[in-house]
Amino acid sequence: MHRVASATKAVLFTLLLVGCTGPSSEGGGPSGPSLPTAAVEVVVDDAGIPHIYAQNDEDLFFGYGYQLARDRMLQIAMFRRFAYGRLSEVLGDDGPGSVGRDALMDDRFARIFNWKHYGKLDAELMAKEDPAYHALMRAWVAGINARVAEIGSGEVDRPWGFGTEGLDRVPEPWTDDDPYVIRKMTQFGLDQTIEYEVFVTFAQRIAPQALEAIELFKPAQPTYILPPSDRPQGKRAAAQPKKISGPAKAASAGGFDTDQRLASVRRLSHMKPLGSNSWSIDGRHTDTGKPIIAGDPHLGYSFSGVTYALHLNSKDAGGSFDVTGFSFVGTPGIFAGHNDKIAWTPTSSFADVMDTWAVRIEDGKAHIGGQLVDVVERVERIDVKGDDEPVEMTVLDVPGYGIVMPSSAVGSPIPIADGGKEVLVNWTGFRARVSRNFLGLNRADSIEAFEAEVDRLPEMSYNFMAADASGITYRVGVEVPLRTSIGPGSEPFWTMDADNPDSLWTDARLSPEQLPHSRGGDRGWIVTANNDPFGFTDNGRVDDDPFYYGGLFPPGWRAKRIEDELERLAETGDVTREQIQALQMDVHSNLADEMLPVVSEVFATVGTDPALKAFEERADLAQLVTLLTSDWDRQMKRDSAGALAFHAFAHLVTSGVIEDDLQPILYEVVLQSAPMYMLKIGSLALRGEYSNGDAVMQEGRSLVVMNALAQTAAFLTERFGTVDPSAYRYSDMRVSAMEYAYGRPMQPDVGNGGVEVPTDGGESTVNVAQSLFRDDGSIAERWRSHWGPIERQVMSFDDDGVPVSHANFALGNVADPSSPHFKGALGDWVEGRYRKMLFARDEIDEAAFERHSLPPAP
Repeated sequence: MHRVASATKAVLFTLLLVGCTGPSSEGGGPSGPSLPTAAVEVVVDDAGIPHIYAQNDEDLFFGYGYQLARDRMLQIAMFRRFAYGRLSEVLGDDGPGSVGRDALMDDRFARIFNWKHYGKLDAELMAKEDPAYHALMRAWVAGINARVAEIGSGEVDRPWGFGTEGLDRVPEPWTDDDPYVIRKMTQFGLDQTIEYEVFVTFAQRIAPQALEAIELFKPAQPTYILPPSDRPQGKRAAAQPKKISGPAKAASAGGFDTDQRLASVRRLSHMKPLGSNSWSIDGRHTDTGKPIIAGDPHLGYSFSGVTYALHLNSKDAGGSFDVTGFSFVGTPGIFAGHNDKIAWTPTSSFADVMDTWAVRIEDGKAHIGGQLVDVVERVERIDVKGDDEPVEMTVLDVPGYGIVMPSSAVGSPIPIADGGKEVLVNWTGFRARVSRNFLGLNRADSIEAFEAEVDRLPEMSYNFMAADASGITYRVGVEVPLRTSIGPGSEPFWTMDADNPDSLWTDARLSPEQLPHSRGGDRGWIVTANNDPFGFTDNGRVDDDPFYYGGLFPPGWRAKRIEDELERLAETGDVTREQIQALQMDVHSNLADEMLPVVSEVFATVGTDPALKAFEERADLAQLVTLLTSDWDRQMKRDSAGALAFHAFAHLVTSGVIEDDLQPILYEVVLQSAPMYMLKIGSLALRGEYSNGDAVMQEGRSLVVMNALAQTAAFLTERFGTVDPSAYRYSDMRVSAMEYAYGRPMQPDVGNGGVEVPTDGGESTVNVAQSLFRDDGSIAERWRSHWGPIERQVMSFDDDGVPVSHANFALGNVADPSSPHFKGALGDWVEGRYRKMLFARDEIDEAAFERHSLPPAP
């Protein structure tokens, strides 16, 4: 056991606190007492998870900020730079990007959408409307700055990533605004639908008949979050021929330069939509008679996605927190975990809170809804490492209506607005609004209190799932604009015309009664996997429902599998935590269930269908079909040959279905950023689920399938010398790549000892793994997944009604290669081994790996 208990160290720490315990935002000085007011105790358990004990809430958050900075200084520093658009300052313009292809593109996005400005507005609002909450934020920042001061004084060495081998600088102190700015950025990332609207707009311009044929909103599986008894019962509009007007456009003297515009918008492929799973099952179905709740957020394996596990306790001394779980590193609060009464976990709601318009801008005015609105010009200057002069960019703000996205900055969709128009982006977060994050949820003591807290979180675009010992709940609190009409010229799923007043937002929002909510209904369970909550998309339309919530949801494969398994388990009764853990690791492919019967049906006609004569007497194809349809168990496991062959086939057959109807570059952009949508289209078309699906398979379904099988056989032969399944495994191609997890590149070191590791899963599995199948038109050398289930938790309740969590998480909890907790959790995460998250003090003391304390400020 390692212990930090040096009197000299305590004295030095106390001296450092004098200068850094009251950080202030720009224009504001420190206020209140220096922190901590009493000693803060930190016990780090044998998994590297800190348990922080304090006498009051502010001291607790001081200790939280200090310990986070101690364990993840580089990660929080890079997260902060990302939010402010300052990555290029230390990485150069060609440094690795997160949402963009490089650091400079990331900086441009941050400056365009002005997270700094809007985050500061949130900070000012919270300081005024909720000073007690704001005090906790300030205490957290003070704790970070205490560690920054230790490093700056030389009292401790520079942390990993800041030495001469890395950034070669000391960390910067934080301001009180910083967590709000970071939070604004993360909210934007959670909410962004720009990518969808751009791609849909391009598809409508390039291939309107194909877009009409594929019924864009139709799910692969008609599985919806709300139990049937909880779904809105409003009558749909009278059936009319489906007709969509198409995105806003105007006459253009030059023509539509497709290649140039698609090459530009390709840069947006880095803005990947993410997702998650969560579900709960009430006590009538479990072995304990109490609920079980599970969650696994799907985030990027990068500094903005890798989470931090911890336990906060001031309640033992009279404070209000006793909470454990996982947090985002850039701002305080447990987003998934439990306290001593309730457990919770979120998934992205995919509610549509962001729209784009084509707008005319002339003489400093924007033409919006028949009125002229002032445009404000903003100049941003980005310092770049190695350059003498900053990069300058001009951004146009239209107060009250959004921000113009300049094509010169990011290769944005400006060209889709013909006739000299620009693209205007609006988001519900482009204003000051409350920003309480997860702290209210962390202190809720019942599902009723939890629901009330969710209703106070309009900034959080999450499906929140929670349980206490008596029941389960699902609730969404996000503010969704109340679109007055969804019809020609006002379809929010692509770029609209700002001249059309019907397309503009008002101040009205969907009411809490309209937003999704449930206690599980008669069946006693709820599943969220980013799917449509209401079932509005079941007919492929979103213009005939009681109201508009969103339209572009994931296909429903994960939700379908979870629901099917929960129904099966509930029928047997006495569902256990171990069964739910197994379901969380499930890699059965629903996509294979959909596609492979088609393969069997088509292959059976070879020899009788003259159109398939070229495929007769092909022993390699017969062997491949036998592998896929007979020998393989449809499990996307890393030791499976069938998983590799199916993954290749699914992508190749989808290409055969739809790529020729789109420009290849647009197809590949969508494939790289959201392959699940392309695969959904391929599956629905092959199964005949589209009423006019043959419009995208002009050569006929049989030829599409057989050509894809031949291409799969050719790929296997080229890569592995044969179609024989003894020659390859899924792990030969697919890996999870985490080389940028902590804020700087790490050596991949393929294998269980590295940060590029073979893992199970695919695009349609519960244990999801979306990967890059091809690049620049060719199958990639490796199918790398850069996002996935960053942590997995299954939470149950003990005999006293206290939640108990079992979890695994990627990598480790300490961003220091010299620590045993740097990558110590990776093996459990890969193999699906769960560890109890310690909560009781006696268990924590028994498992203590390290202890240290923070003395009170003088």
